[in-house]
Amino acid sequence: MGAQRGSGRYGVEEHGKRAARSADVYLPAEGKEEAVACTGCRAVYWGKRWFSEGDELAKLPAGRVPGKVVCPACQRMKDNNPAGVVTLSGDYLLQHEEVILNAVRNIEAKARAKNPLARIMEIGQEGKVLTIRTTHEKLAEKLGKEIYKSHSGKLGFQWSEDESFVRVNWSR
Repeated sequence: MGAQRGSGRYGVEEHGKRAARSADVYLPAEGKEEAVACTGCRAVYWGKRWFSEGDELAKLPAGRVPGKVVCPACQRMKDNNPAGVVTLSGDYLLQHEEVILNAVRNIEAKARAKNPLARIMEIGQEGKVLTIRTTHEKLAEKLGKEIYKSHSGKLGFQWSEDESFVRVNWSR
């Protein structure tokens, strides 16, 4: 395990180092030259960036039909390979479960508006533990930080050193 990082702004423990941007095997090493649309979620890749379907399809030149691909988020879901796992636990969670789940859904909606690849794959509950699996490590990080900011508690991050993956643990 890597060296412990400083407390930082949120007063949380972080272990390991954040992965470099290029470490994500689901993202192409080089951008595609033409516009492409995901066959699953219909997100559009154009100009080295992914956009929600409605945003960019209207901006494509007339007569230009995008090619078909599977976006990195849909591929992660198909492979059942999350980029982030958020674990929420404790008695407080059971008492405020509905409020926390609404916050999780709102955080995902805001993140997805900026980046259509940032999605929640699955939310599962077992006893006093709620587990959220995400397609993007930054969404997992954001979920942990926002829950911590709203409900305090104890927050920790464990970053993978060789791939784009984070494990976020919050408890109260």
